[in-house]
Amino acid sequence: YFLIIILGISFVTGQIPLPEHPRPDFKRPQWINLNGVWEFKFDSNDIGISNNWFNSKTKFEKQINVPFPWGSKLSQLNDEADIGWYKKKIIVPEKWKSKKTYLTIGASDWETSIWLDGQFIGSHQGGYVPFSFDLTPFLKYGKAQNLVIRVDDNAGDPRKFKRGYALYGKQGYGNARGIWQTVYLEARGNNFIDAVHFTPDIDNTKVNVKAYLDKYATKELSLNIKIKTETGSIESNATFKPGQLKRNFDIDIPEMRLWTLDNPYLYEVEVKLDNDIVETYFGMRKISTMNLPGTEHPYVALNNKPIYLQLALDQSYHPDGYYTFPTDKFMKEEILRSKSIGLNGIRVHVKVEVPRKLYWADKLGILVVEDIPNSWGEPDKFMRQESEYTLEEMIKRD
Repeated sequence: YFLIIILGISFVTGQIPLPEHPRPDFKRPQWINLNGVWEFKFDSNDIGISNNWFNSKTKFEKQINVPFPWGSKLSQLNDEADIGWYKKKIIVPEKWKSKKTYLTIGASDWETSIWLDGQFIGSHQGGYVPFSFDLTPFLKYGKAQNLVIRVDDNAGDPRKFKRGYALYGKQGYGNARGIWQTVYLEARGNNFIDAVHFTPDIDNTKVNVKAYLDKYATKELSLNIKIKTETGSIESNATFKPGQLKRNFDIDIPEMRLWTLDNPYLYEVEVKLDNDIVETYFGMRKISTMNLPGTEHPYVALNNKPIYLQLALDQSYHPDGYYTFPTDKFMKEEILRSKSIGLNGIRVHVKVEVPRKLYWADKLGILVVEDIPNSWGEPDKFMRQESEYTLEEMIKRD
């Protein structure tokens, strides 16, 4: 009885799990982590929508520890149904009024629907990639509001859903159901960066930048890139013209430092578009193929030098959190452990990896092969649609 009391106290008053920003490669300075205790209710008969559970008047009698999938030990909730409802009070600061406020979920399996104070915000289908919704039109700044999320993890019927097919990934491991990556709020500029990709060109000591807007520019927008180096900063400016969605340009990197397995140097970057700011990073490295010197045997090369790949299959699974690792420290140690046994790479098995683990691979120096999650059904058009959508979003994120 005493043990139960202690566990209950730590569940309610303990620090939120995974408090770090989930995307070191795409971080805005104004953000709020929503991980931790949420009210929860199972919907085994799928009556929640017809009974207006989203209006916040229905009592959610259970609790769940987000972002761990229900049924996992770390969620502190048994798996009782295919559909679950989450509820939490949120407060968006007054100082965010000059920007747009988005809710972002790192991953949730499978169809996820959002309401704020009973107002429907939107829904997303897919189990492995991030998605965001604009809350701005529905906000009461500085006041508590009810955020309700419904997740339906029974995606096997193509008639029920728009795409109608789930990628299930791991074979026979714990079922990653519902929200399984960090949930957070962030303040974005009124015109904001949707994605930014850096492609290093070490042969010409430059990096190619592709910056994307969330929508076609309606006016001229200035983009500023500031790259931190050991001797100062490299700055570059570009302009989005009305009607443009993407800008593609090169930046010279003098006195270039390479990213290597032994010295994984990363360039830190600040990207600005009007009042939108994103912090990110990149490494100057090249992955290619070449013949092993003196032979006709093709080899993978890192920075124009053949490298003997010593990779292991990484199930990327935790017995207590399933797809979700318990702490950032654990993810860092996973990479250090791989290096300590002589590996120079890992193949993440049929899973879109958690971004912070990929960050530690970048930071500590290990190569990563990432799979698209597999599926168990017939290879029909629904499977193809879901696979292509997930692959496109993987490329956009990683």
